[in-house]
Amino acid sequence: MQAICKAKHKIVGGSMAFLTLAAVVGIAAYRTHTEPDSALFFKAYPQVLGTRLDGCETCHSRIESLPPGEVKGNAVKLSSCDSCHQITDYGRKQGNTLTPYGHEYRKAGRNAAAFAAIAKLDSDRDGWSNAAELDAKTNPGDPLSTPDKKLAPHIVISYDDLVAKKIPILEQAIFVNVTKSKDGDSYSDLKGFKLIDVLEAAGMNREATSVDVISLDGFSTTFSINQLRRKYRQAPPEFGLGADTLGECGWVRYGARNLKAGVPLPDANVLLTFAVNRKEYPPASINDQQRLQGSGPFRIVAPQMKNPGMPDNSSRATEACIAKVPEKYRYNSDFEKNSDYCVKAVVALRVNPLPTGTIDIHWPQYAGKAIEGKNIVIFGALKQAKR
Repeated sequence: MQAICKAKHKIVGGSMAFLTLAAVVGIAAYRTHTEPDSALFFKAYPQVLGTRLDGCETCHSRIESLPPGEVKGNAVKLSSCDSCHQITDYGRKQGNTLTPYGHEYRKAGRNAAAFAAIAKLDSDRDGWSNAAELDAKTNPGDPLSTPDKKLAPHIVISYDDLVAKKIPILEQAIFVNVTKSKDGDSYSDLKGFKLIDVLEAAGMNREATSVDVISLDGFSTTFSINQLRRKYRQAPPEFGLGADTLGECGWVRYGARNLKAGVPLPDANVLLTFAVNRKEYPPASINDQQRLQGSGPFRIVAPQMKNPGMPDNSSRATEACIAKVPEKYRYNSDFEKNSDYCVKAVVALRVNPLPTGTIDIHWPQYAGKAIEGKNIVIFGALKQAKR
């Protein structure tokens, strides 16, 4: 239900109906960020807190398209976050991201009374009223989510489980380019498992086409299974852009060992990582300001997939800092910002498509234990149901 169209943790438009408004503005979002429409929704339907509806997909649709980082191949169903990013080009243009239920809510006035006004409607035309679906904690904006369906197959798998299964642990140097994060661009040694190995260890079936990676704060991004089976070439490192050279204007972190000028970083995979630069991630949490802090125990890190390149200034760099670097290092929106598909605090993986006759599990109910127990719940296109 959250208004979630952010260019990586920033939304566009201000609410569930934002993209039909006349202006596009940026404010905070995701399920860790308060915003008016969500507050109204949870007040009207408190029973959905902590369920699969405690997120974005009730009101924001999922489109069929190439996943982030992909340049060719088959379209897959994107997460609602990625769908919004594609439709609006990360907030650079207007677009319609609403589900039928989101449209009805906006049409009814987009206020507390609107939920009661549309309760008896069947917004997604699946034969169940909106109220009946919300009572059953199924999605009134998705005709494939109905109260008569069972939960998708699912399994909880831990770090210890993966080690016991002898899933290879890799350490890879990966460059990550960010748009505006205060953390800056980075060359880091990442330690973890190939994401494809984790899915196969969980029993992913042959029909699987994609996976949605879901964070503690509700952010999600989609990879095709084909993307996960590849390794990606990387560019040589660029030096002299850190704080030791540029002071407070330095934005690049050089944590990886064995970086050499002119020598490309080794090819890299999409990894489910648990350590960076020889240190495990601190466990993630939601702070008093309702913001995600920490990255662990697991973080997805993906290398640049389309056009490996060099660091560039943050989009928020000051004029004074911009003036300190050659033009080639100044912010360029055409550079591949692979931080957009790196996900902190991973708690769940949805393997698509869900088997016929099934719906999402209540993945938020697993989130707290995932952080404490260093595990992940995986659900969807699996060979058999496991608890």
